[in-house]
Amino acid sequence: MPPKEQRGRLGRRLVIGIYTIALSYLVIVGFASVIPQVFWPERDDTFDVDCADGLRILHDELDQVRLDCLSSNVVDAEALGETLESWDLRLNALLNRCDEDKVHLLNKYRHRVELNLQRYMREDAPLANQVADTLGSTPGQAPTNETEPAL
Repeated sequence: MPPKEQRGRLGRRLVIGIYTIALSYLVIVGFASVIPQVFWPERDDTFDVDCADGLRILHDELDQVRLDCLSSNVVDAEALGETLESWDLRLNALLNRCDEDKVHLLNKYRHRVELNLQRYMREDAPLANQVADTLGSTPGQAPTNETEPAL
């Protein structure tokens, strides 16, 4: 066999070996990190309230986070992520005490709120801040009725 074919065969074997090792590593690391998160999620065990009160507290807190972000035109997604991370830990603490459907419904609402707030921070909050700067007002400030609008 010519040396050129031997080098080609050796190169293919080498690439297949590297690919197999890399793929095996990714599969092992993926399973090692995903399985504990699915079956044993982190939780905040200090959140020791009964199911109904806990769900109500978390729902009210999520609504308050949403209203705070909208009223102040916050554009810091990292702060939102940190707030929701502690919220997630407390929701995970309720998993054993509550009906799974209620917990998943609240979790679905949480993710919907997060996605909407991220879009708001990315698209609408900068525009709202620019309008507030142009008009000389601050975000969340109630308008004053010093002058009557002309009819």
